Amino acid sequence: MNWDAVSWSTIFAYAGDAMWVVALTVMFAASRAAWRRTEGRARVRYMGGQGPRVFALWALPLAAFAVSLWPAFQARGAMADTALIIFGVRATTAPLLALLHLRGLRDSLKP
Repeated sequence: MNWDAVSWSTIFAYAGDAMWVVALTVMFAASRAAWRRTEGRARVRYMGGQGPRVFALWALPLAAFAVSLWPAFQARGAMADTALIIFGVRATTAPLLALLHLRGLRDSLKP
């Protein structure tokens, strides 16, 4: 394979995609586990409040997926300098949203 033909923009785009895939996998897997553990409860605690179980467990992962699409599309056409900035934003937001969601689920799983 000719590695000189692969641009940094492409590498940053794929690396950002990989980070988002890992973060979204963690979020959806945690929501699925919490969904099973909170069966029978109509409302659960989440982020200091209380709300419907379906909203509390699935809203942030679905919103994070929607948020991940725009930078993914932007990374495809970015030049090298811009690609690095977009990668930095993606590399920061993906794990932070996953940690925020896991923190919220901790409240949901308390009896």
